[in-house]
Amino acid sequence: MGKDKGIIVGMTKDNEHETNSTQPKLKKKPPGNPNFKKGMPSLNPAGRPKGSVNKYVKLSRELMSDRGPEIVQKVIDLALDGDRHALKMCMDRILPTTKAVEITHDHQDLGINIIIDSVKAINKREEEEFKTIEAEYTESVDG
Repeated sequence: MGKDKGIIVGMTKDNEHETNSTQPKLKKKPPGNPNFKKGMPSLNPAGRPKGSVNKYVKLSRELMSDRGPEIVQKVIDLALDGDRHALKMCMDRILPTTKAVEITHDHQDLGINIIIDSVKAINKREEEEFKTIEAEYTESVDG
């Protein structure tokens, strides 16, 4: 009793979870569709035709073609009135998303060199640009 204190070592007849039960073990279903086999030819070899649209795309195109300018103007008006969601929609469409890493491409002698600047380098360049803009502004105000 000292070694096996609190641990059940064997199963008893009273226990309902016996390992040697009369019920057969259930097998897991194999993954995938049983109607498709490896190497089988495609059932739709041409695939979806280019330019085909579903009903939601068709409905949105009809809505935007009929009343598109009015909807856009309403969103702009809401953004100007201070609606955050409308403002975010406008800003997402107008300004591109900023990336943490700026990639510049240099084309030299038919070879492409990709230069990736770190976040610190980007911040340093922005600070320098801000200082030059600030200096130009103070000169124009003073002058």
